[in-house]
Amino acid sequence: MSMAFGKIYKLYKKLCTLAETYLWPVLNLGIRLFMAKIFFVSGWLRFKDYMNGQWQNQITAFTEYHPIPFIPGEIAAIMGTGGELILPALLASGLLTRIGAGGLLLMTMMIQFAVPADYGVGNADHYMWMLLLAVPLLKGGGPLSLDFLICRFTCKKRS
Repeated sequence: MSMAFGKIYKLYKKLCTLAETYLWPVLNLGIRLFMAKIFFVSGWLRFKDYMNGQWQNQITAFTEYHPIPFIPGEIAAIMGTGGELILPALLASGLLTRIGAGGLLLMTMMIQFAVPADYGVGNADHYMWMLLLAVPLLKGGGPLSLDFLICRFTCKKRS
């Protein structure tokens, strides 16, 4: 009986090593790309308003439809647009991954919890986004990230 258990345990350990080595990095990258796309598309639409001379739409949105407490609409529009363009790029590339994930997590939390519920911008998807963004925030970008490559070539090995 113990010999069979030993074989099963060895197989289990091999599968865990395989998953950690090959599947986890792909899952991490998938989470990063999925979340980055959601925010980048939103930021790009806001930026297009600016380019088309319709920036007032964004200011109105941040002033009347989903105001951020204690932040004037003009500043919130700039911060929101910049955050939705820069932070997803960091997250997707894996450059300063934790900063990108943390910033997007903070933005999501603001949308869900700080904007009054009667404005109707909160939704159940935000809870999934927060959970997904917590993964790269806590674990970093993993081996399929610029953070990993930069560290690999610049960080000194410690004994």
